[in-house]
Amino acid sequence: MVVKVINKGVLNVTLTICIIGILLATTLVPVVDTHNINTDSMSKISNTTPISSNGNTLYVGGNGPDNYTRIQDAIDNASDGDTVYVYDGIYFGNIVINVSIELIGENKNTTIIDENTDIEDPQLVEANIYIFADSVNISGFTIQNCYGCGIFLASSHVTITNNIFLNNTHGIHFYIPNLHVTITNNSIANNMNGIYCVSCTNNTISRNIIKNNSWGIRITQESNNNGIFHNTIISNSEYGIMIGWKSMDNTIRQNNLLNNGKQAYFRLLSYHNTWEKNYWDKPRMLPYPIIGSLGLSIPNWVNFDWHPAIEPFEW
Repeated sequence: MVVKVINKGVLNVTLTICIIGILLATTLVPVVDTHNINTDSMSKISNTTPISSNGNTLYVGGNGPDNYTRIQDAIDNASDGDTVYVYDGIYFGNIVINVSIELIGENKNTTIIDENTDIEDPQLVEANIYIFADSVNISGFTIQNCYGCGIFLASSHVTITNNIFLNNTHGIHFYIPNLHVTITNNSIANNMNGIYCVSCTNNTISRNIIKNNSWGIRITQESNNNGIFHNTIISNSEYGIMIGWKSMDNTIRQNNLLNNGKQAYFRLLSYHNTWEKNYWDKPRMLPYPIIGSLGLSIPNWVNFDWHPAIEPFEW
């Protein structure tokens, strides 16, 4: 529900008193020590992802006589439905995926896709991995140190799961056109934007740990009907969640938002978003207000999480 604050008359005074009352009431509830939450336990998944039985499997690294040494070479020789399996090691980015494959790392902690230092100017590399084909699955990697994006995604029906994104400008950046992308069970830390969605529709962001970025999740430019569920969004310096520029009908449900610069914010004609049963840094007995703006210098819209959680979630 969106409430417009009109700066005149009794209505303005009444609504202002109501909002101040809610804010004061929430401070009277005992505080839970959320900083001791074990975020590692919130995303317990295997380090090794099973290989699909569909298509052929091409191997990168390891000791096989026909194994590839470069991930790109294996992808270039793959067909739709194949699997590219990558053994532990450090590999260079600037990888382009233009075929429908599964790209699987042996172990997300030790199978690393790093900045491509062979390129004269690393700032010209926009991503460690580009995905231009539909129906791509990526799992089991650390993707790090890219001046641009860990993954740049411009396709649909993609799953990104069980990866670590570190020290990129954007951990995951997905852009027109995106439909039915699933980002789940990843650790996303120390990026400028953890997840950056531009003009994206009908996607799911769930069960990720998103911490120590500038912006945790940033959705903008008519990104509609997306679901943000069961994430732990913690210690992001600017915003935990930012929704901007005509992004509507998104659902933000049952997330932990802890110790962010601002837990959440919406702006620039972003209406009709649903905030439901999220944990807002401490127990809340009354509806939690999310202050937004239409782009003016003062806040003039408010969303509410009408049923905030009274304890943090553990999955």
